[in-house]
Amino acid sequence: MTLAIAVFVLVTAGLARLEHRLHQHHHEPLQHWWIEQGLLPLGRVFALMLLIGLGYPDIFGIDDAPSLRALLQAEPGRFDQWINILFIVGLLLPALPLLHRLPGLALPLQGLAGVAVVFSWLRSALNIDATLIPPRAEMVLLLLLAALASAAAKLLSLSVREPVLRQDLRDLVLLWLQAPLVIVYARMLGNALRP
Repeated sequence: MTLAIAVFVLVTAGLARLEHRLHQHHHEPLQHWWIEQGLLPLGRVFALMLLIGLGYPDIFGIDDAPSLRALLQAEPGRFDQWINILFIVGLLLPALPLLHRLPGLALPLQGLAGVAVVFSWLRSALNIDATLIPPRAEMVLLLLLAALASAAAKLLSLSVREPVLRQDLRDLVLLWLQAPLVIVYARMLGNALRP
């Protein structure tokens, strides 16, 4: 799990540096749109996939499970499906009216979707009937963690005066604080796999 978190932190830090450099340069409107709506979200998708993939199966709190490769190869197109679900969720969630007002919630929900996809394959491979929705108390905990992550990211970025750099720092901290939320959700799901 440590390797997965370290790689996630390094990749997202690299993405944040790239994003900041891209923001410093003035681009044509179409180029700017492609960077903001295509390139950067796709980078975040791959960072999430690395966190989940490198952390598997430990991310679910289990030791014995089919390999991720076996899960991906169980049906054709699963890898593409995983990428597409994460990418579409990442693009559509910020457009929802409620999440537009709560921007710190979109990234964690994208991470939870990534874990849910892999868990659905795992429960199918193990022939276990388990839900993707945790009990109410655990769901409240996830929402509180997401809200705390958003508030912490905002608070940590307040000391930066330059607006673009402040937003870039906020986004990076929010990405980093997404990892514990994803791991907590995965462990909640993994509870159904343990006797």
